[in-house]
Amino acid sequence: MSGTTDGCEELAQHPLVAVYPGARVPAAEVDTHPVAGPDGTLQVHVTRYPVEPPGLMWQSPRSLTLHLLAVEPRPSDEIRARIPMSWTDEQRRKLSVENAGQDRLAASATVVIAHAGNTPPLLALDSLRRRRAAAQAVGVITDERTVLVWLSTSDLAAASGYTVTMTADADPGPLSLYPSALLGWALWWREQADRLTDEHVSFEELPPPPLELDVVEAWTPYRVSLTSHERTTFTPLPRPPREPDGPEYR
Repeated sequence: MSGTTDGCEELAQHPLVAVYPGARVPAAEVDTHPVAGPDGTLQVHVTRYPVEPPGLMWQSPRSLTLHLLAVEPRPSDEIRARIPMSWTDEQRRKLSVENAGQDRLAASATVVIAHAGNTPPLLALDSLRRRRAAAQAVGVITDERTVLVWLSTSDLAAASGYTVTMTADADPGPLSLYPSALLGWALWWREQADRLTDEHVSFEELPPPPLELDVVEAWTPYRVSLTSHERTTFTPLPRPPREPDGPEYR
């Protein structure tokens, strides 16, 4: 029995074993596969796979278009305020390490998702994209049916893009995957444009997102309306002032 158990554990860690729909994971490799739906609406199939475990060497099949999706960790001071007084130093240390690891994942992720909480949605989105300027798409969940998403239209840096409100028409399904689905649409559009022109088409030529699409997980489609399209430019935060006694002044 022990051999069978070990085999199951290895299988569960393998990147090609999909994450169960509805499972909450802090980060995942996401595959997007757009196809035309029965009524002509674009369907973007999204499948999550576990992040590659340390030391595991593998190469994803060419049929997959994977990107890293990470949940934005809560601020450290907010986490510390919620820690029960009964926690031991070891428990506190473990939580701190986990939070630091999640921050590193979010810093390198292609897509980052967060909850707006009590912060105005646009302010929460702007703050998130400033923190995660390397991401191609960021999104903040504003309620049980809506995600505000910013999609980059720059090939080199997240300097300009589209802000769009993605709202489920009925069952919201996987809200955290909405930004990934929108990125999947953008990648699909560029691939189609490349084929039509026989040239490389940049993200800067990306048209406004469609008015609706189906986000599909585990063969279940969830119709999503896309509204309030707006072309926006990302202005990086100014660098902090240098100390007068710093090396630049010597």
